[in-house]
Amino acid sequence: MSPAAARSARRGVEGLLFAGGVLALSWCAETVVRARLYQATQARALEDRLGETDPARAALAARARLDPAFVARLEIPRLGLAAIVREGDGPRVLTLAVGHVPGTSLPGEPGNVCLAAHRDGFFRGLGLLRAGDSVRLTTPAGTYAYRVDTARVVGPNDVAVLLPTPRPTLTLVTCYPFAWIGPAPRRYVVTARPDGGPARRAGAPRAAAL
Repeated sequence: MSPAAARSARRGVEGLLFAGGVLALSWCAETVVRARLYQATQARALEDRLGETDPARAALAARARLDPAFVARLEIPRLGLAAIVREGDGPRVLTLAVGHVPGTSLPGEPGNVCLAAHRDGFFRGLGLLRAGDSVRLTTPAGTYAYRVDTARVVGPNDVAVLLPTPRPTLTLVTCYPFAWIGPAPRRYVVTARPDGGPARRAGAPRAAAL
């Protein structure tokens, strides 16, 4: 290949790489904007619903504005997190919101309420939680308060963390390690109990050794 042809080929490759980079950045920007818009509109709809004192009007407002898949608003003060929880745990749901794992309890029901989110998204700070930290779930029916109890690292196929529990439990799940590049090989699981329950008050939650 002549030097001119090599330069032309190199410029072609550079152009393709540049175009691919622009497309990837555009997709990321669109995803972020859609997530923020979804979060903002659903948070506003929830506040409108909670602020309406007439039950009939409140029910109409909720149906008109809240996503039918809306579950709750999750708040974790230590992380500065206030995020809408949506039913489902698939990729589309997790780009917009924290996901409620199908088949697990809903807020206010007995058993295990399981929520999932990306480790580089809504749950990026999950590893900073300590025993006794406050976690809240707000629904149109009321607010449910929890305290962080434990944390542990499990394998990707350990579904025991999603099983029903004999007492009310909130389980938060994300991928682990947090700084892993590519699909992470394990899961980080935080368990919380209803506020006033027997949470460990001293130190950080215990996590299994790697």
